[in-house]
Amino acid sequence: MNKLIKPIAVILVNTILLAQAKVVSTSQSPVKVAYAGIQVTNVDPWAETELQNKLSAIFDGLNPEQFINSKVVLQVAKTQVDSLFLDMADAQFQRVADQTGAQYVFAGKFKNVSPDESRIMIQGDFYRYNAQLKSSYRYEVLKYYERMGSEATVIQNQLVDTIPSTANPPSLKQVAMVFGVILLAGLLFMSLTGTNVWAEGDGGNGGQPTEN
Repeated sequence: MNKLIKPIAVILVNTILLAQAKVVSTSQSPVKVAYAGIQVTNVDPWAETELQNKLSAIFDGLNPEQFINSKVVLQVAKTQVDSLFLDMADAQFQRVADQTGAQYVFAGKFKNVSPDESRIMIQGDFYRYNAQLKSSYRYEVLKYYERMGSEATVIQNQLVDTIPSTANPPSLKQVAMVFGVILLAGLLFMSLTGTNVWAEGDGGNGGQPTEN
């Protein structure tokens, strides 16, 4: 029985530590993310609206308490946003970050470069600015308009989902489940330990030791 208890104890301890680490990591204060929107030129209004919606949707998975949408950003930092779209430089991004209190600022600037009037080809850049590092990451785009849905998914995976502490905080149900697992693990370990002690008792039926 001793051979079984040691590995089981190690597994239970690791399970408890991982569960606690998950609660702690997801309970950290999430970073603030500001989306300044996009600027699109040389396209019809319907295409501009659809493209704005596609790129706004990449932030849908963020905690609403940490996300500052483009309308709010424009209300809070209109002057800074206007300057940003004139010059997509780090200094301009930093001004938006300072005005909104965000650690990350997103924005994009695109245009239609298709030589064929019957099709739309989107060319431009989508930016993620890190206010703490004071540096930006630029994602280049050159896609026909009908492929911008899948391109938005790639942008989300590379620029949004990789931000630290963007997960939603754990719900009461999740916390209860984690501590329920810890409690059951403890009871199981106690049960196994108790069985081991009972199995290795004094052994009243055994023979008495003899001295030579």
